[in-house]
Amino acid sequence: MKLGMPALVEYRSIADNIQLCNALGLDFIELNMNLPICMPENLSYSEIRAYKERYGLDFTIHLPEELDLSSYHPSIRKGHLERCKQTMEWANLSGIRTLNMHMNNGIYFTLPHSKVWINDQYESTFLELLHESYAELYRLAAAYEVELCIENTGNYHIPHIRKALDQLSDFQNFYLTWDVGHDAKAGFEEEPAFTHFNDRIRHMHLHDYNGKSDHQPLYTGIVPIDDRLAFAQLKDLSVVIEVKTSESLRESVAMLRSKGYLDARR
Repeated sequence: MKLGMPALVEYRSIADNIQLCNALGLDFIELNMNLPICMPENLSYSEIRAYKERYGLDFTIHLPEELDLSSYHPSIRKGHLERCKQTMEWANLSGIRTLNMHMNNGIYFTLPHSKVWINDQYESTFLELLHESYAELYRLAAAYEVELCIENTGNYHIPHIRKALDQLSDFQNFYLTWDVGHDAKAGFEEEPAFTHFNDRIRHMHLHDYNGKSDHQPLYTGIVPIDDRLAFAQLKDLSVVIEVKTSESLRESVAMLRSKGYLDARR
């Protein structure tokens, strides 16, 4: 098991994130491409390799959250697919193996007494477009030797999303990220999907949920942190301590250190 941190919005440089990562004794930083400092246009693969060599740290990538690989608009779908391809090439050149990504739920219409998902109404088209996009991405992922890990965002229990996961699981290099805080926020309704796809989990986002908000410091909410870490150790996962401030990150790391997790992983 390796423990890492997310790139933080409070920092305006990769160097600041690296300094904190080193100070906390963590193994890697997840570069979030929603932050301009983490985009390929602003962070070259040669810089990433230099950071890895100089500081002995690794990196993972969080793809842009707005990606929609099943968009019904061909130009939008093509653009989002192209961004994924560019990022996989960048990761390969950088020596980065793990890419985390969301699966877009699509749009819903709010009716007087319910909401209707467009992807549910047009399920066969949604599944076809998504399969077409991922078939291309998984082929490139194999060529670039990277792993695309689809993260749950409180959506794995939505019928059309679960059907999509079942369909994509036919690909040999279909992998998942278990975001345990999102799972808790969804009332643990996503956990059965992870039990079903137990052997496809490669990455974990670790944060707590206090009944009101997720991305809380570890051991301050209802997430069974020790159980999740036991699973991560068993499966040798990369684990992002996905709290979003340096203060809450220091607090969470201090708790993990007091329980022996940082020493045990080395």
